[in-house]
Amino acid sequence: MAPSASAPVLARETAPPAAPGLGRFAGILGAALLILGLAAFPHLVGSQYYIHLVTVIAIYAILILGLDIVVGYTGQVSLGHAGLFGVGAYAAAVLFLKFKLGIWLGLLAGIGVTAAFGLLLAIPALRVSGPYLAMVTLAFGTIVQIFINEMTDLTNGPLGITLPPARVLDFSLLGLSSPWGAAGRRLEFYYLVCACLLLTILVVNRVVRSPFGRAFEALRDSPIACDCMGVSVYRYKVYAFVISAGLAGLAGALFAWSERYVAPNTYGFELTVLFLLAVTMGGRKSRSGPLIGAAIVVMMPNILADIELVRMMAGGIAALAVAILAVAFLRRRENRFALLVPALLCIAFFPATLALQSVTDYRLTVFGLMILFVVYYLPEGIVGYLREKLPFLRPAHTGEGRLLTAAGEALIRQGGREGTDPLLRVEGAVMQFGGLKALAGVDLAVRPGTIHGLIGPNGSGKSTMMNVLTGIYQPTDGAVVLAGANRLDGRTPSEIALAGVARTFQNVQLFREMTALENVLVGLHHSFQGTLFDAILSTPRRRREEREARARAMAMLDFVGLGALAQVEARNLPYGKQRLLEIGRALALDPVLLLLDEPAAGLTAPDIAELTTIIRKIRDAGITVILIEHHMDVVMGLCDRVSVLDFGHKIAEGNAREVQSDPKVIEAYLGSPVADAAE
Repeated sequence: MAPSASAPVLARETAPPAAPGLGRFAGILGAALLILGLAAFPHLVGSQYYIHLVTVIAIYAILILGLDIVVGYTGQVSLGHAGLFGVGAYAAAVLFLKFKLGIWLGLLAGIGVTAAFGLLLAIPALRVSGPYLAMVTLAFGTIVQIFINEMTDLTNGPLGITLPPARVLDFSLLGLSSPWGAAGRRLEFYYLVCACLLLTILVVNRVVRSPFGRAFEALRDSPIACDCMGVSVYRYKVYAFVISAGLAGLAGALFAWSERYVAPNTYGFELTVLFLLAVTMGGRKSRSGPLIGAAIVVMMPNILADIELVRMMAGGIAALAVAILAVAFLRRRENRFALLVPALLCIAFFPATLALQSVTDYRLTVFGLMILFVVYYLPEGIVGYLREKLPFLRPAHTGEGRLLTAAGEALIRQGGREGTDPLLRVEGAVMQFGGLKALAGVDLAVRPGTIHGLIGPNGSGKSTMMNVLTGIYQPTDGAVVLAGANRLDGRTPSEIALAGVARTFQNVQLFREMTALENVLVGLHHSFQGTLFDAILSTPRRRREEREARARAMAMLDFVGLGALAQVEARNLPYGKQRLLEIGRALALDPVLLLLDEPAAGLTAPDIAELTTIIRKIRDAGITVILIEHHMDVVMGLCDRVSVLDFGHKIAEGNAREVQSDPKVIEAYLGSPVADAAE
């Protein structure tokens, strides 16, 4: 279908302010500067203290890059990464203590053992979310610390394990001496850590820009929609957690060889707070945010140990706060009163530092206050704030800067679905919530290749039936059968979606921070056969599948009239276009049965006309449609057969004309018998 005539105009209205290419260019420039800076730093600054400081920052950044996958991309809160960091450190240290194995095997052991611990933690823990997940992961960190402390035979208990200097390149195995001498050998570990950091950035970048990364983002924005697109929320949470744990293990092993000493009290609650502070302050969903956050949390204890430096910084912050507040009030800016509280807090910090002789003992309080400040006033972190003020720093979406053309048919014609046998049978479906019976033994038979209407007053059970059909609710009793023998009841939403049942939602459930193209690509997730290793290594299969999926997604967007809006974020689309995008995303599943939950709600007359045309074309392609709708003209004009629900019971069924004249239906809608209504 060609894009509508108004689409180019709309594209201009909703286009992001920044040119797409600038974000990618800023990323390449930042990466080049990082590589040059890390390579030149030891030669510009000869002090071993500062080289060690940068080494620790890089190690922390590796962990925080992994933690950002869990916190930033999937939206889960983990307080167990300090424990995982400790597991990685002890895996490397114990390997040396017991078997005298060096740094390389220690790094592999750190990654492998910690990823296994992460998997063991994730399988039960990720069945809960929010504060419960935070509590479970916090308990894990505490248990790890206690075990390390108590397992004296393995970990040396509270005494810890001391390691020798790391031998990164052991020329003695070849009977040679180091070609760059003793001074150069001290830098081997520094460059190893830098290489690990750059490799981590590359791996994380490839993962988050692959179908795995899109799944992570989708489950954060709308877990229900994600499951109904065939992307198992639970499974991808586990993937994210295991990747993150593996990176925590790598960081832990490097930290053990960096400090050359591991002890149980190193990996306590304070470290958890620091990691969380680094993610929130640096900025989520970026590669630069973890680097900034790591630098802050590594340098902060050193800064807090120098009270004079703290006072100078507090004075500078107070002066800046006064200046910002003065400008805001003099220019009568709208946010001047909102700035009052944070500005006064910054100003009050300066006299507080003058009254104290040391703030070292109050460092946890300072970290906690910083987290509160960031959560309230910099929710997107430093990088997020900069991106808001400087649009060219915004990251490019996965399709930006590429030539995108549609290829192939938008809809795959569903063959063998014609005849009189029902495609979907619902037999005696009962859905009970405590004392409320939302569905009371409802039977449905939906013939293939038709549009079947499901109507009824508010509270009649239509949406409940939709949720039963898609696995969001498990029916209390009854059966749901697709295509003769495929039982759907008892299966998860993602399994039902992959069986060929797609849906839209009464309240639009788009992945808001993703573009229209990326939303449809999530719907095409089932077409990707590549593994996580394909994504990390960017194999030819991964690139081919991505190329083919993008062409198909563009065809899908053209079909629903959104081809010109492919690169617009879903949250910036007009409401009517969001409805169409949700249908396009559902069609990407190549369904045999499409459930539309009030698709015309809130649409204008032209949008409804466009919508009805699209629904007819979907039916003509052989896809069976169940339509829930309150616009009776849409139902009567589109539906081949209509079922009517009222208080959880099916009260009528037939073609549109029969249902329209049924006395029970009239009574259900008007609330009185037909005769009374006529009067």
